[in-house]
Amino acid sequence: MKLIEKRIYLIYILLGSLYFISKVIYYTCGFVCLGGLMLGLVATVLTILIGIGSLQEYRKASKPVVHWLAVIGPLLIILYSPLHMTIRMGIPVIQFPLEKFTILLIFECLAIAQLILAILMVRGLIFKPGTNERKIFSFRRR
Repeated sequence: MKLIEKRIYLIYILLGSLYFISKVIYYTCGFVCLGGLMLGLVATVLTILIGIGSLQEYRKASKPVVHWLAVIGPLLIILYSPLHMTIRMGIPVIQFPLEKFTILLIFECLAIAQLILAILMVRGLIFKPGTNERKIFSFRRR
């Protein structure tokens, strides 16, 4: 595996750790409750495990199951975070106080960045570098 391809996986894992780090910072400032901190911990653990699994799967992947989990994980975070905050606070997202909205925005931006990296990982697994020719899943016409 080339260093550039490994960097995508390592950045994905690093972004996963930023979920919890940002939640700890906001928890120490008093903006996040313990439930929000645990949500950040769960997101961190899951995305780090998926990132490590994708890195290990890359060498022998004929069916990239963990790579697709790398795409689904951030999508779930994007959908669940506003729902969780709305249920916990009892108000719609539009009425969030500024500090709560900032936390949600950071969480969502991290998930979007991870989603983009996951798409690049899957694309790098399917296509040969620099071309649109398929590496796997190729169907030849006869």
